[in-house]
This record gives sequence, structure tokens and C-alpha cells, in this order.
Amino acid sequence: MRVVFRYFDMDEIAQFVLQTLRDRSPVGSTGDRHPGLYRDSHMLFIGGHNATDAKNWKPGQELEFSNPVPYARKIEIGSIKVSAPPHVYEETVPLITARYGNQVDVQFTFMPVKFGSIEAYTQSRAGQAARRRRGGSPKALRDWLVRQPAIIIRAR
Repeated sequence: MRVVFRYFDMDEIAQFVLQTLRDRSPVGSTGDRHPGLYRDSHMLFIGGHNATDAKNWKPGQELEFSNPVPYARKIEIGSIKVSAPPHVYEETVPLITARYGNQVDVQFTFMPVKFGSIEAYTQSRAGQAARRRRGGSPKALRDWLVRQPAIIIRAR
């Protein structure tokens, strides 16, 4: 009889992803009111709920990583000048794949993270101006605003 046992530790993978995101994150400059806020705000979600680790991960669940700070999307696409290169999330994916690609599937995307007062912004002057520039409805602007860079990991 032959027994095959495939073992991998999703918590180890989650901790690697969080540390890699932190290592690649901009920290801010002198005079920044919140130095390190972006770096320290990467979050892990399992089943749509924030988790500190993946020790309770169960087969079939996805690990989702994102950052709820309002300027995370701007850092990702490079529309603001920061101390680190843009594409923090997108360029972390190949590093995860290189290390754990035989165990998990890794995807970069933008996902909704519902933090902050998005509705109030869409009704403000700045929000209305952004909506005109984007040529969309208030709902389209709100949907665009809540989409943050994300990494999704599924076990193979």
C-alpha cells in the first residue's frame, strides 16, 4: 500500500505574504503625519473576515490580502510619488508563486474593501469632480473607490 501525504502550512504562506508586502511598502518621508501607516495596514481576510493569521484556515477557503488605506490604489498604480516603487501587490505575486507555486494559485486583482466614508466622498465636490472625469454614475464612482489592490491565494 502506498500512502501519499501532501502537507503545507497556509499560515506560513500568509505570514510570508504579509512580511513581503511590508518589506516592499513605502514608509513615508520626514514630516509625514502617519509614517508607516500603509506598511502597517496590510490585512489578511479569510472568508471575508479579517484574520491575524491563517491557523484556522480550512480547505476550500481563500486567503485574501489587501490594504484599506484610502491611497493604497494610488500607490499600486503609481499615481502618487512615494519612497518605494509602485505595484507593491502586483509585483509580490511572482515572489509568492516562486516560493509556493506548487502548493497554491496566486492572483493579483482589485477587490472591494468596505472601510471609510465612501458615500460621503461621492457626494462631495471632489467626488462629483472625480465622477465627471471618469464619466460615470455615483454608484460607479463608489464601486471604483472601494476597490483596493489585493492578492488572492487558493490551495491547489
